[in-house]
Amino acid sequence: MRIFVTIAAATLLAGCGLSPAQGGPELVVSGPSEAVAAFVRQQGAHKPSRATTFPQSVGPGRSSARVMTPAGTSADTLRQLAQQATMAGLTAAVVAAN
Repeated sequence: MRIFVTIAAATLLAGCGLSPAQGGPELVVSGPSEAVAAFVRQQGAHKPSRATTFPQSVGPGRSSARVMTPAGTSADTLRQLAQQATMAGLTAAVVAAN
Protein backbone atom coordinates (compact mmCIF):
# COMPACT_ATOMS: atom_id res chain seq x y z
CA MET A 1 0.00 0.00 0.00
CA ARG A 2 2.86 2.35 0.86
CA ILE A 3 4.35 1.96 -2.64
CA PHE A 4 1.09 3.09 -4.27
CA VAL A 5 0.93 6.20 -2.09
CA THR A 6 4.56 6.98 -2.95
CA ILE A 7 3.92 6.61 -6.68
CA ALA A 8 0.79 8.77 -6.50
CA ALA A 9 2.60 11.49 -4.56
CA ALA A 10 5.58 11.45 -6.93
CA THR A 11 3.24 11.69 -9.94
CA LEU A 12 1.38 14.67 -8.53
CA LEU A 13 4.54 16.45 -7.42
CA ALA A 14 6.12 15.92 -10.84
CA GLY A 15 3.18 17.64 -12.52
CA CYS A 16 2.10 14.48 -14.30
CA GLY A 17 -1.50 14.47 -13.16
CA LEU A 18 -4.09 12.14 -14.56
CA SER A 19 -5.59 14.55 -17.07
CA PRO A 20 -7.17 13.44 -20.37
CA ALA A 21 -4.85 13.16 -23.36
CA GLN A 22 -5.06 15.81 -26.05
CA GLY A 23 -5.63 14.39 -29.49
CA GLY A 24 -5.74 15.74 -32.98
CA PRO A 25 -8.57 15.92 -35.47
CA GLU A 26 -10.79 12.91 -36.06
CA LEU A 27 -12.01 11.49 -39.34
CA VAL A 28 -15.62 10.31 -39.30
CA VAL A 29 -16.40 7.70 -41.96
CA SER A 30 -19.81 6.36 -42.85
CA GLY A 31 -21.25 4.06 -45.48
CA PRO A 32 -22.11 0.41 -46.00
CA SER A 33 -21.50 -1.58 -42.81
CA GLU A 34 -19.09 -4.05 -44.43
CA ALA A 35 -17.00 -1.25 -45.95
CA VAL A 36 -16.80 0.64 -42.64
CA ALA A 37 -15.74 -2.54 -40.80
CA ALA A 38 -13.06 -3.23 -43.43
CA PHE A 39 -11.77 0.35 -43.19
CA VAL A 40 -11.57 0.11 -39.38
CA ARG A 41 -9.60 -3.15 -39.67
CA GLN A 42 -7.28 -1.50 -42.20
CA GLN A 43 -6.54 1.37 -39.80
CA GLY A 44 -5.76 -1.12 -37.03
CA ALA A 45 -3.27 -2.86 -39.34
CA HIS A 46 -1.57 0.45 -40.19
CA LYS A 47 1.92 0.84 -38.65
CA PRO A 48 1.67 2.48 -36.19
CA SER A 49 -1.97 1.50 -35.77
CA ARG A 50 -4.55 4.26 -35.68
CA ALA A 51 -7.10 4.37 -32.88
CA THR A 52 -10.67 3.89 -34.07
CA THR A 53 -14.10 3.50 -32.58
CA PHE A 54 -16.13 0.39 -33.19
CA PRO A 55 -18.53 0.81 -36.10
CA GLN A 56 -21.94 2.06 -34.94
CA SER A 57 -25.13 1.31 -36.83
CA VAL A 58 -26.71 4.44 -38.32
CA GLY A 59 -29.44 2.71 -40.32
CA PRO A 60 -30.23 -0.50 -42.14
CA GLY A 61 -26.98 -1.78 -43.62
CA ARG A 62 -25.09 1.44 -42.80
CA SER A 63 -22.49 2.22 -40.15
CA SER A 64 -20.25 5.00 -38.94
CA ALA A 65 -16.87 5.03 -37.14
CA ARG A 66 -14.22 7.53 -36.08
CA VAL A 67 -10.48 7.42 -36.72
CA MET A 68 -8.56 9.37 -34.08
CA THR A 69 -5.27 11.02 -35.01
CA PRO A 70 -2.56 12.26 -32.66
CA ALA A 71 -2.07 15.95 -31.97
CA GLY A 72 0.07 17.54 -34.66
CA THR A 73 -1.20 15.34 -37.50
CA SER A 74 -0.56 17.16 -40.75
CA ALA A 75 -3.31 18.28 -43.11
CA ASP A 76 -1.70 16.15 -45.83
CA THR A 77 -2.02 13.01 -43.67
CA LEU A 78 -5.70 13.78 -43.02
CA ARG A 79 -6.28 14.39 -46.72
CA GLN A 80 -4.67 11.03 -47.57
CA LEU A 81 -6.76 9.28 -44.93
CA ALA A 82 -9.96 10.87 -46.24
CA GLN A 83 -8.97 9.88 -49.77
CA GLN A 84 -8.48 6.25 -48.65
CA ALA A 85 -11.96 6.29 -47.13
CA THR A 86 -13.47 7.74 -50.29
CA MET A 87 -11.73 5.13 -52.44
CA ALA A 88 -13.25 2.47 -50.14
CA GLY A 89 -16.72 3.83 -50.97
CA LEU A 90 -17.20 5.74 -47.72
CA THR A 91 -18.17 9.28 -46.91
CA ALA A 92 -15.50 11.04 -44.84
CA ALA A 93 -15.60 14.20 -42.74
CA VAL A 94 -12.84 15.74 -40.63
CA VAL A 95 -13.91 16.82 -37.15
CA ALA A 96 -11.68 19.39 -35.45
CA ALA A 97 -10.02 18.52 -32.14
CA ASN A 98 -11.38 20.01 -28.91
